Amino acid sequence: MGLPKLEGIIDGVTQGTYTLIISSSGSGKSSFSLYSYVYRPLMEHLDDDNFKVLYVSLEMSELSMFIKLMSIYIFETYGKKLSYKEILSKKRGYVLDEEGYQMVLKCEDWLNKIESKIEFYDKNVSADSLYAILYNRLEQCGEFVETETRKAYIPKNPDLIYVIVLDHIGLVRPKAGRILKQEIDLVSSYLVTLREMCNISPVVIQQANRDHGNIERFKAGKSAFTMNDSKDSGNTVNDCNIMLAIFDPFKEGIRNHRGYNVEEMAGRFRTCQVLKNRFGECDVEVGLNFFGEINYFMELPTPDKISNYTQYQEPDYILNMLNQKLEIPV
Repeated sequence: MGLPKLEGIIDGVTQGTYTLIISSSGSGKSSFSLYSYVYRPLMEHLDDDNFKVLYVSLEMSELSMFIKLMSIYIFETYGKKLSYKEILSKKRGYVLDEEGYQMVLKCEDWLNKIESKIEFYDKNVSADSLYAILYNRLEQCGEFVETETRKAYIPKNPDLIYVIVLDHIGLVRPKAGRILKQEIDLVSSYLVTLREMCNISPVVIQQANRDHGNIERFKAGKSAFTMNDSKDSGNTVNDCNIMLAIFDPFKEGIRNHRGYNVEEMAGRFRTCQVLKNRFGECDVEVGLNFFGEINYFMELPTPDKISNYTQYQEPDYILNMLNQKLEIPV
Protein backbone atom coordinates (compact mmCIF):
# COMPACT_ATOMS: atom_id res chain seq x y z
CA MET A 1 0.00 0.00 0.00
CA GLY A 2 3.00 2.29 0.39
CA LEU A 3 1.76 3.16 3.90
CA PRO A 4 3.48 0.80 6.37
CA LYS A 5 1.77 2.01 9.57
CA LEU A 6 -1.69 1.67 8.04
CA GLU A 7 -0.75 -1.61 6.38
CA GLY A 8 0.34 -2.97 9.75
CA ILE A 9 -3.12 -2.22 11.13
CA ILE A 10 -5.34 -3.47 8.30
CA ASP A 11 -2.90 -6.04 6.79
CA GLY A 12 -2.61 -4.34 3.42
CA VAL A 13 -4.40 -5.35 0.23
CA THR A 14 -5.60 -8.91 0.74
CA GLN A 15 -7.95 -11.45 -0.82
CA GLY A 16 -11.59 -11.48 0.20
CA THR A 17 -11.59 -8.09 1.95
CA TYR A 18 -14.32 -5.49 1.40
CA THR A 19 -12.94 -2.01 2.11
CA LEU A 20 -15.10 1.11 2.40
CA ILE A 21 -13.43 4.53 2.00
CA ILE A 22 -15.37 7.67 2.89
CA SER A 23 -14.60 11.39 2.98
CA SER A 24 -16.10 14.72 2.09
CA SER A 25 -15.92 15.90 -1.50
CA GLY A 26 -12.46 16.90 -2.70
CA SER A 27 -10.56 15.43 0.24
CA GLY A 28 -8.62 12.86 -1.79
CA LYS A 29 -10.47 9.56 -1.36
CA SER A 30 -10.18 8.70 -5.08
CA SER A 31 -6.49 9.61 -5.10
CA PHE A 32 -6.00 7.49 -1.98
CA SER A 33 -7.64 4.44 -3.54
CA LEU A 34 -5.70 4.92 -6.78
CA TYR A 35 -2.39 5.16 -4.93
CA SER A 36 -2.76 2.51 -2.23
CA TYR A 37 -5.17 0.01 -3.77
CA VAL A 38 -4.10 0.24 -7.41
CA TYR A 39 -0.67 1.76 -8.09
CA ARG A 40 1.33 0.32 -5.17
CA PRO A 41 0.04 -3.26 -5.52
CA LEU A 42 0.49 -3.05 -9.30
CA MET A 43 4.14 -2.13 -8.82
CA GLU A 44 4.55 -4.92 -6.29
CA HIS A 45 3.15 -7.48 -8.75
CA LEU A 46 4.47 -6.00 -11.99
CA ASP A 47 6.24 -9.22 -12.95
CA ASP A 48 3.73 -11.82 -11.74
CA ASP A 49 0.06 -12.64 -12.30
CA ASN A 50 -1.13 -12.40 -8.70
CA PHE A 51 -2.81 -9.00 -8.84
CA LYS A 52 -5.60 -7.64 -11.03
CA VAL A 53 -7.86 -4.57 -10.85
CA LEU A 54 -11.23 -3.63 -12.26
CA TYR A 55 -11.71 0.08 -11.60
CA VAL A 56 -15.31 1.18 -12.15
CA SER A 57 -14.89 4.93 -12.49
CA LEU A 58 -18.18 6.82 -12.50
CA GLU A 59 -16.49 10.24 -12.29
CA MET A 60 -13.36 10.15 -14.46
CA SER A 61 -12.52 8.69 -17.87
CA GLU A 62 -10.18 5.78 -18.53
CA LEU A 63 -7.62 8.17 -20.07
CA SER A 64 -7.67 10.37 -16.98
CA MET A 65 -7.04 7.41 -14.69
CA PHE A 66 -4.09 6.12 -16.71
CA ILE A 67 -2.50 9.57 -16.77
CA LYS A 68 -2.91 9.88 -12.99
CA LEU A 69 -1.10 6.56 -12.58
CA MET A 70 1.59 7.74 -15.01
CA SER A 71 2.09 10.88 -12.93
CA ILE A 72 3.00 8.76 -9.88
CA TYR A 73 5.28 6.53 -11.97
CA ILE A 74 7.15 9.48 -13.55
CA PHE A 75 7.76 11.00 -10.12
CA GLU A 76 9.13 7.77 -8.66
CA THR A 77 11.13 6.73 -11.73
CA TYR A 78 12.51 10.02 -13.02
CA GLY A 79 12.20 12.30 -10.00
CA LYS A 80 10.06 14.84 -11.86
CA LYS A 81 6.74 16.18 -10.60
CA LEU A 82 4.41 16.20 -13.61
CA SER A 83 0.74 16.71 -12.84
CA TYR A 84 -2.21 15.46 -14.87
CA LYS A 85 -2.70 18.93 -16.38
CA GLU A 86 0.99 19.29 -17.21
CA ILE A 87 1.21 15.92 -18.96
CA LEU A 88 -1.74 16.92 -21.15
CA SER A 89 -0.52 20.55 -21.50
CA LYS A 90 -3.84 21.72 -20.03
CA LYS A 91 -2.29 23.92 -17.38
CA ARG A 92 -2.77 27.59 -18.17
CA GLY A 93 0.30 29.07 -19.85
CA TYR A 94 2.15 25.73 -19.80
CA VAL A 95 3.26 23.35 -22.54
CA LEU A 96 4.99 20.08 -21.69
CA ASP A 97 8.71 20.52 -22.36
CA GLU A 98 10.97 18.12 -24.26
CA GLU A 99 12.34 16.52 -21.09
CA GLY A 100 8.86 15.78 -19.81
CA TYR A 101 7.73 14.56 -23.23
CA GLN A 102 10.60 12.06 -23.38
CA MET A 103 9.66 10.79 -19.91
CA VAL A 104 6.09 10.21 -21.07
CA LEU A 105 7.34 8.31 -24.13
CA LYS A 106 9.53 6.11 -21.95
CA CYS A 107 6.46 5.05 -19.97
CA GLU A 108 5.21 2.97 -22.90
CA ASP A 109 6.68 -0.35 -21.75
CA TRP A 110 5.37 0.18 -18.23
CA LEU A 111 1.91 1.07 -19.54
CA ASN A 112 1.86 -2.08 -21.64
CA LYS A 113 2.65 -4.10 -18.53
CA ILE A 114 -0.03 -2.61 -16.34
CA GLU A 115 -2.67 -2.65 -19.09
CA SER A 116 -2.77 -6.43 -18.77
CA LYS A 117 -3.46 -6.13 -15.03
CA ILE A 118 -5.92 -3.24 -14.84
CA GLU A 119 -9.21 -2.46 -16.54
CA PHE A 120 -11.00 0.86 -16.25
CA TYR A 121 -14.74 0.82 -16.82
CA ASP A 122 -16.03 4.40 -17.17
CA LYS A 123 -19.68 3.93 -18.19
CA ASN A 124 -22.81 4.25 -16.05
CA VAL A 125 -23.83 1.14 -14.14
CA SER A 126 -26.76 -0.10 -12.11
CA ALA A 127 -26.50 -2.85 -9.50
CA ASP A 128 -27.64 -5.46 -12.02
CA SER A 129 -25.31 -4.35 -14.83
CA LEU A 130 -22.38 -4.17 -12.41
CA TYR A 131 -23.08 -7.73 -11.24
CA ALA A 132 -23.20 -8.90 -14.86
CA ILE A 133 -19.86 -7.20 -15.61
CA LEU A 134 -18.20 -8.72 -12.54
CA TYR A 135 -19.63 -12.17 -13.29
CA ASN A 136 -18.28 -11.99 -16.84
CA ARG A 137 -14.80 -10.92 -15.67
CA LEU A 138 -14.73 -13.65 -13.02
CA GLU A 139 -15.64 -16.28 -15.63
CA GLN A 140 -12.46 -15.25 -17.43
CA CYS A 141 -10.45 -15.84 -14.24
CA GLY A 142 -12.07 -19.10 -13.17
CA GLU A 143 -15.12 -21.33 -13.35
CA PHE A 144 -18.50 -21.24 -11.64
CA VAL A 145 -19.68 -24.75 -10.77
CA GLU A 146 -22.92 -26.09 -9.32
CA THR A 147 -22.77 -28.57 -6.46
CA GLU A 148 -25.68 -30.35 -4.80
CA THR A 149 -25.92 -27.70 -2.12
CA ARG A 150 -24.52 -24.48 -3.56
CA LYS A 151 -22.83 -22.61 -6.37
CA ALA A 152 -19.05 -22.50 -6.09
CA TYR A 153 -16.14 -20.82 -7.87
CA ILE A 154 -12.83 -22.38 -8.86
CA PRO A 155 -10.16 -19.75 -9.71
CA LYS A 156 -7.49 -20.42 -12.31
CA ASN A 157 -4.97 -18.78 -9.98
CA PRO A 158 -5.75 -19.30 -6.27
CA ASP A 159 -3.15 -16.63 -5.37
CA LEU A 160 -4.83 -13.88 -7.40
CA ILE A 161 -5.86 -10.74 -5.51
CA TYR A 162 -8.69 -9.29 -7.58
CA VAL A 163 -9.51 -5.73 -6.48
CA ILE A 164 -12.80 -4.20 -7.62
CA VAL A 165 -12.84 -0.42 -7.08
CA LEU A 166 -16.18 1.39 -7.31
CA ASP A 167 -15.68 5.17 -7.49
CA HIS A 168 -18.06 6.22 -6.17
CA ILE A 169 -21.09 4.20 -5.17
CA GLY A 170 -23.40 7.23 -4.89
CA LEU A 171 -23.22 7.62 -8.68
CA VAL A 172 -24.70 4.23 -9.55
CA ARG A 173 -27.83 4.60 -11.67
CA PRO A 174 -31.00 3.26 -10.01
CA LYS A 175 -33.16 1.01 -12.18
CA ALA A 176 -36.83 1.84 -12.63
CA GLY A 177 -38.74 1.28 -9.41
CA ARG A 178 -35.70 1.63 -7.12
CA ILE A 179 -34.44 4.67 -5.24
CA LEU A 180 -30.71 5.40 -4.84
CA LYS A 181 -30.45 3.81 -1.38
CA GLN A 182 -32.00 0.58 -2.64
CA GLU A 183 -29.59 0.55 -5.58
CA ILE A 184 -26.58 1.12 -3.33
CA ASP A 185 -27.76 -1.60 -0.95
CA LEU A 186 -28.13 -4.04 -3.84
CA VAL A 187 -24.67 -3.19 -5.19
CA SER A 188 -23.16 -3.81 -1.75
CA SER A 189 -25.08 -7.06 -1.38
CA TYR A 190 -23.79 -8.30 -4.75
CA LEU A 191 -20.23 -7.40 -3.74
CA VAL A 192 -20.59 -9.39 -0.51
CA THR A 193 -21.93 -12.39 -2.45
CA LEU A 194 -18.98 -12.34 -4.87
CA ARG A 195 -16.51 -11.71 -2.05
CA GLU A 196 -17.73 -14.83 -0.26
CA MET A 197 -17.93 -16.97 -3.38
CA CYS A 198 -14.97 -15.73 -5.43
CA ASN A 199 -12.66 -14.13 -2.85
CA ILE A 200 -12.66 -10.75 -4.61
CA SER A 201 -11.62 -7.60 -2.75
CA PRO A 202 -14.10 -4.75 -3.27
CA VAL A 203 -12.95 -1.19 -2.56
CA VAL A 204 -16.02 1.02 -2.36
CA ILE A 205 -15.66 4.81 -2.32
CA GLN A 206 -18.53 6.71 -0.75
CA GLN A 207 -19.27 10.33 0.04
CA ALA A 208 -19.59 11.32 3.69
CA ASN A 209 -22.60 13.11 5.09
CA ARG A 210 -22.34 16.88 4.85
CA ASP A 211 -22.79 17.27 8.59
CA HIS A 212 -19.64 15.27 9.36
CA GLY A 213 -17.71 18.50 9.99
CA ASN A 214 -19.16 19.02 13.44
CA ILE A 215 -16.76 21.45 15.13
CA GLU A 216 -18.14 20.48 18.53
CA ARG A 217 -17.04 16.92 17.85
CA PHE A 218 -13.48 18.10 17.20
CA LYS A 219 -13.49 20.33 20.28
CA ALA A 220 -14.46 17.32 22.36
CA GLY A 221 -11.40 15.50 21.03
CA LYS A 222 -13.43 12.95 19.10
CA SER A 223 -12.73 11.53 15.64
CA ALA A 224 -13.64 13.62 12.62
CA PHE A 225 -15.76 10.80 11.20
CA THR A 226 -17.83 8.00 12.68
CA MET A 227 -19.34 4.85 11.22
CA ASN A 228 -22.61 6.76 10.87
CA ASP A 229 -21.22 9.23 8.34
CA SER A 230 -21.69 7.28 5.10
CA LYS A 231 -23.97 9.19 2.73
CA ASP A 232 -27.12 7.72 1.12
CA SER A 233 -26.85 4.29 2.80
CA GLY A 234 -25.37 2.64 5.87
CA ASN A 235 -25.51 -0.89 4.43
CA THR A 236 -22.01 -0.47 3.02
CA VAL A 237 -20.77 0.06 6.59
CA ASN A 238 -22.44 -3.15 7.74
CA ASP A 239 -21.16 -5.13 4.76
CA CYS A 240 -17.53 -4.03 4.73
CA ASN A 241 -14.63 -5.66 6.57
CA ILE A 242 -12.63 -2.44 6.81
CA MET A 243 -13.84 1.16 6.87
CA LEU A 244 -11.44 4.05 6.32
CA ALA A 245 -12.01 7.81 6.33
CA ILE A 246 -9.78 10.40 4.66
CA PHE A 247 -9.93 13.67 6.59
CA ASP A 248 -8.75 17.14 5.58
CA PRO A 249 -8.63 19.29 8.76
CA PHE A 250 -7.41 22.38 6.89
CA LYS A 251 -10.60 22.38 4.85
CA GLU A 252 -12.55 22.53 8.10
CA GLY A 253 -10.54 25.51 9.38
CA ILE A 254 -8.74 23.47 12.03
CA ARG A 255 -5.24 24.69 12.90
CA ASN A 256 -4.04 21.74 14.95
CA HIS A 257 -5.16 18.13 14.73
CA ARG A 258 -3.82 15.20 16.76
CA GLY A 259 -0.72 17.25 17.57
CA TYR A 260 0.05 18.15 13.93
CA ASN A 261 0.39 21.80 12.91
CA VAL A 262 -2.26 21.82 10.21
CA GLU A 263 -1.78 25.52 9.49
CA GLU A 264 1.88 24.93 8.54
CA MET A 265 1.03 22.11 6.14
CA ALA A 266 -2.22 23.54 4.81
CA GLY A 267 -3.58 21.40 1.96
CA ARG A 268 -0.65 18.98 2.17
CA PHE A 269 -2.06 17.31 5.28
CA ARG A 270 -4.57 14.48 5.57
CA THR A 271 -5.30 11.76 8.06
CA CYS A 272 -6.58 8.25 7.47
CA GLN A 273 -8.91 6.99 10.17
CA VAL A 274 -9.57 3.28 10.66
CA LEU A 275 -13.23 3.32 11.70
CA LYS A 276 -13.88 -0.40 11.36
CA ASN A 277 -11.56 -3.38 11.21
CA ARG A 278 -13.05 -6.83 11.66
CA PHE A 279 -9.60 -8.37 11.77
CA GLY A 280 -7.82 -6.09 14.23
CA GLU A 281 -7.35 -2.66 15.74
CA CYS A 282 -9.65 0.24 14.89
CA ASP A 283 -10.24 3.85 16.01
CA VAL A 284 -6.70 4.64 14.84
CA GLU A 285 -5.68 7.76 12.89
CA VAL A 286 -2.56 7.97 10.72
CA GLY A 287 -1.08 11.32 9.60
CA LEU A 288 -0.43 11.63 5.86
CA ASN A 289 1.45 13.99 3.58
CA PHE A 290 -0.64 14.41 0.42
CA PHE A 291 0.50 15.76 -2.95
CA GLY A 292 -2.69 15.93 -4.99
CA GLU A 293 -1.04 17.03 -8.23
CA ILE A 294 0.77 13.67 -8.47
CA ASN A 295 -1.74 11.57 -6.44
CA TYR A 296 0.94 10.73 -3.91
CA PHE A 297 0.61 9.86 -0.22
CA MET A 298 3.37 9.46 2.35
CA GLU A 299 2.97 8.67 6.03
CA LEU A 300 4.19 11.38 8.37
CA PRO A 301 6.30 10.87 11.48
CA THR A 302 4.47 11.34 14.78
CA PRO A 303 4.03 15.06 15.62
CA ASP A 304 6.65 14.98 18.38
CA LYS A 305 9.28 14.04 15.79
CA ILE A 306 8.56 16.97 13.45
CA SER A 307 10.54 20.12 14.17
CA ASN A 308 10.26 21.71 10.73
CA TYR A 309 7.20 21.39 8.50
CA THR A 310 8.81 23.12 5.50
CA GLN A 311 10.04 19.90 3.83
CA TYR A 312 6.49 18.56 3.71
CA GLN A 313 5.32 21.30 1.34
CA GLU A 314 7.04 19.65 -1.64
CA PRO A 315 7.60 15.95 -2.39
CA ASP A 316 11.36 16.23 -3.07
CA TYR A 317 12.27 14.63 0.28
CA ILE A 318 10.41 11.47 -0.76
CA LEU A 319 12.90 10.78 -3.55
CA ASN A 320 15.69 10.33 -1.01
CA MET A 321 13.49 8.01 1.03
CA LEU A 322 12.72 5.87 -2.01
CA ASN A 323 16.41 4.98 -2.16
CA GLN A 324 16.37 4.17 -5.84
CA LYS A 325 18.46 5.14 -8.83
CA LEU A 326 16.56 7.54 -11.05
CA GLU A 327 16.59 6.94 -14.78
CA ILE A 328 17.55 9.83 -17.04
CA PRO A 329 15.72 9.81 -20.39
CA VAL A 330 17.93 10.02 -23.45
